[in-house]
Amino acid sequence: MRNDNSFRQELDQALDLGDVLSQIAGYASFSGSARRIRESLPVTDRLFVRGQLDLAREARDFAQNGQSASLAGITDIRELLQMAEKGQVLTTQELLEIYLFLRAAAMLADSFDQELYPGLAELADSLVTDSRLESAIAQAVGMDGTLKSDASPTLVRLNRELAQAKSALAARGREFVKKNSSALMETMTTSIAGRLCVLVKAQDKYRFGGMIHGSSQSGQAFYVEPSTFVEANSHIQSLQAEIEEEKHRICRELSRRVGAAAFTLESDFETVTEIDTALAKGRWVISVDGSIPSLQDRDLSLRLIHAAHPLLDREKAVANDYRLKAGQQVLMISGPNMGGKTVTLKTVGLCAVLAQSGFPVPAHEALLPWYEDMWFDIGDNQSISENLSTFSSHMTRISSLVNGAGKGTFALLDEVGNGTDPLEGASLAVAVLENLIQSGATVLTSTHYSQVKSWGKADPAVLVSSMEFDAQSLKPTYRYVEDVSGASYAFDIAARCGLKPEVIERARQRKELEASQVERELENLERLQETVRKKEERFGALIEDAHRLQKEADQEKAKAQKERTRIREDYAASLDAMLEEKRTEAERIIQDLKGKEKLHELVADRTRLNSLQEDEALLEPAPSPAAKNHVFKVGDYVRLTGLNTHGEILDIRRKEATVLANGIKTRVKLSALEPMARPVITKPARTHRVDSVASRFPSELNLIGMHVEEGLQALDRYLDQAVVHHASVVRIIHGMGTGKLRAAVWKDLSRRNTIKKYEAAGPSEGGLGATIVTLR
Repeated sequence: MRNDNSFRQELDQALDLGDVLSQIAGYASFSGSARRIRESLPVTDRLFVRGQLDLAREARDFAQNGQSASLAGITDIRELLQMAEKGQVLTTQELLEIYLFLRAAAMLADSFDQELYPGLAELADSLVTDSRLESAIAQAVGMDGTLKSDASPTLVRLNRELAQAKSALAARGREFVKKNSSALMETMTTSIAGRLCVLVKAQDKYRFGGMIHGSSQSGQAFYVEPSTFVEANSHIQSLQAEIEEEKHRICRELSRRVGAAAFTLESDFETVTEIDTALAKGRWVISVDGSIPSLQDRDLSLRLIHAAHPLLDREKAVANDYRLKAGQQVLMISGPNMGGKTVTLKTVGLCAVLAQSGFPVPAHEALLPWYEDMWFDIGDNQSISENLSTFSSHMTRISSLVNGAGKGTFALLDEVGNGTDPLEGASLAVAVLENLIQSGATVLTSTHYSQVKSWGKADPAVLVSSMEFDAQSLKPTYRYVEDVSGASYAFDIAARCGLKPEVIERARQRKELEASQVERELENLERLQETVRKKEERFGALIEDAHRLQKEADQEKAKAQKERTRIREDYAASLDAMLEEKRTEAERIIQDLKGKEKLHELVADRTRLNSLQEDEALLEPAPSPAAKNHVFKVGDYVRLTGLNTHGEILDIRRKEATVLANGIKTRVKLSALEPMARPVITKPARTHRVDSVASRFPSELNLIGMHVEEGLQALDRYLDQAVVHHASVVRIIHGMGTGKLRAAVWKDLSRRNTIKKYEAAGPSEGGLGATIVTLR
């Protein structure tokens, strides 16, 4: 494959490759990898390309897993390494760049999991990190790029001596100023050329000996270094010179060590560049929602799914699917101007170039053949200097292509035969394409010529497709339509642009007169294809809606089944809990029965026991056939399905109700209730004959399950009977519930003159759920 400047210019002009590579390079961490990305070209080294794609795939997975290996801050150190190898002394700032690179390489060495990212891990493992050199530079150079004051013991000593000398000289200067203030213009010292001086009046400039360093602008004062300052100033400058020499020595030693390690560092630089290049590719492919392409050499088939040019606005760009089946070599695209034909050619061509350069592609899925050579001819290559017209420049390039084409050649030709007589241009285009097919090349091309489209429709090696155009709005949709040739819509577009109707009509008439039978049949075929395609799209949309509705129905069915299962499980759990509660209550009542002697206690316990074992045959329920749609309200009497019990609704919140059943409040879902008529409770036959009074008249009245009015009526009848039977103490069982029935009973008892007293039952007699009544 060609690898020269002209080929690169051809790629940049035809596909905007340079701009795309710059976009990818923007994800690189430093200049070295960014430069490598921008200089990339397609190659035929399959091992290299596959290796690059494998690294890009690992880098994409690495980024998608939320991991990062930042190389920010490092620079291209190759020039610095060459300087150090030649014996040049690096500055502290340059040494800092070496240190930053060493630290980044050391951190990178342990960044990749061997099992998940074997290629990247192998590269990282090959890094020969020089921790001793890194430590030596870090000890001497600060992160601000200056030499540290404690870079060496000698430097520490010299800095200490310098500080002491400056301090002593400053003290001497203050003492001098204090003693000789009358001869001085200023009562403070100053520094001239790094030496401590004083500003002396002109008439006293020779009074203190030493050296004169200059005069003021007025000439009335002179900068004098008194003799008492000379030795101290010289000592300070000597120390400063020693310090600079020590700093130079440290930089020279560190530069020598960098030069000695230059070969290893250059190797590490190449490895770090390789890793960062892969990481940049991985981050870029995620940003464009692309994929890692697959390359095959079985045939010339290609497949790009949801491909879009990465330089287009992602919010507005229309992604398309492109295919060439086995046996097809030419993808021919037709359609109106500005409809997206050239963008389509650029997108497919760019994917082929990126893939064979070892880069991901801007498509959800990509399968491409191996190409041994690539040719591109898009745009106007007119040359004034070479006196070439547009047609001549195209033909010059096509001639080179035809002469060099063979199996494995990839050619992208925009408007073959354009720029000359239409009939001759169309004939020339067909001849060129036939020759390229025979040579085994893969060709992507566009055309407006009816003759070329007619030939393509008849040749099985050619796939004629088009870019969709909305005939109603007269605007392109940029959708690629496979296996359907497209009209140019020249007359419609001209009308949209304001051309007079009579001119357009005359053009139509001339076209009908001059068009051949083949052209007319092709136009009819194109219209028929467009009609069929739109019907297929509508039918496909209906099928898709049907599948969607079926899927939603299946989901609702599964959801309902899951809900039924959950309800059954809730019922089972509630039933188990209630049965366990009743079993425990029954056992406790049986224990209470043992050893009891009081009549009302025995009767109460027996009643409670019977309530736990009540036979459903004694009830007369009236279930509603519309129970499923029944609207429940407070006060309804209901059956708790699956729990063999019933009771009154006390409260309803959302989809749950509180039901008083057998004196126990239970919270259940409304879906677990069935409406029923309030039961008529028949008292079971008494099995205990304690005495003659108990056998004739019961010592207690059970009002549980009754409404307030119903309960008060039963209470009135019962108390009248109690008076008739000369009963002295009775028990009224009303339950705890909401407290309404209990309050009504007590209010009724307070009004009766036959009642001596009434009070709540004791803990073993029912507590607040019963009242003990003493009659007069």
